[in-house]
Amino acid sequence: MSDPAKDTIQAHWRCFVACGVIVLSPFQYGLDFGIIGGLQAMPGFLMVYGYQDPETAIGWNISTTRQQLISSLMTLGAFISSSLAGVVAAKLGRKICLRLACLLCVVANVIMMATADIGPLYLGRLLIGLANGYFMTFSQLYIQESSPAKYRGLFLTAFHLCTTFGTLIGTIIDWTTAKRPDRSAYLIPLGIIYVVPVFIFIAVLFVPESPRWLILQGRYEDGLKSLKWLRPDGADVDQELADIRQAIDNERSLASGVGVWDMVNNPIDRRRTVVSVCAVLLQAASGSMFIIGMCP
Repeated sequence: MSDPAKDTIQAHWRCFVACGVIVLSPFQYGLDFGIIGGLQAMPGFLMVYGYQDPETAIGWNISTTRQQLISSLMTLGAFISSSLAGVVAAKLGRKICLRLACLLCVVANVIMMATADIGPLYLGRLLIGLANGYFMTFSQLYIQESSPAKYRGLFLTAFHLCTTFGTLIGTIIDWTTAKRPDRSAYLIPLGIIYVVPVFIFIAVLFVPESPRWLILQGRYEDGLKSLKWLRPDGADVDQELADIRQAIDNERSLASGVGVWDMVNNPIDRRRTVVSVCAVLLQAASGSMFIIGMCP
């Protein structure tokens, strides 16, 4: 029976610090999504990438093709990096992948701030999409694998709240700079995008790797050290390590001889797959991301 004194938020403060750093990743995704929609309605941005249009309230406009590509290339990049995350996850740790996302984000932002041509801007949007795909994928993995079961729901709730909060902050930043008459109107919001990736890049140096990933790699001693850092002093980390190893062995046993088509061949698995996919599609079908990205 666990000691209640060792199962409080205060006792788990190190885990809260680690997951608090990681949960900034969805904040970064939301911040980028919130900022990019507003940029496309700023005169300072439209002077560079748009054209004069006396029929609009601000005297400037942008072609629908450019508007669509600026928004959708980020989504395409996120789709590509998320799709390849399984291959990368098998070789690299969660921390390394998050630091790679930070580097991609910084490089993308340098390109977007330095250019005045549409081609490099498209490239920057694609690269920042690759970064956001890693941010969203590997931050969730880290939280799920590192947090204790009691607080996992809390951390995952915070994950989704941070995405929404980041979008809100991005929109507020746009409102603050929108009336500036030159390129600084959109360069300032883009410059703020540097803050979170730089902080995450440095902060993850001081938190341990996901214990489950370490155990998956057969690095049991490192996995034990990670658990000792993440759990309260005196917690039974040896038992938790044994439980994780047993769960991994069970997963490998169940996965042997199973292919992708097994998700739809069996009626029960097919029903589960359809429900899961539809749940995600219904969220997208609400149109919230379209409104945020295309209707500043």
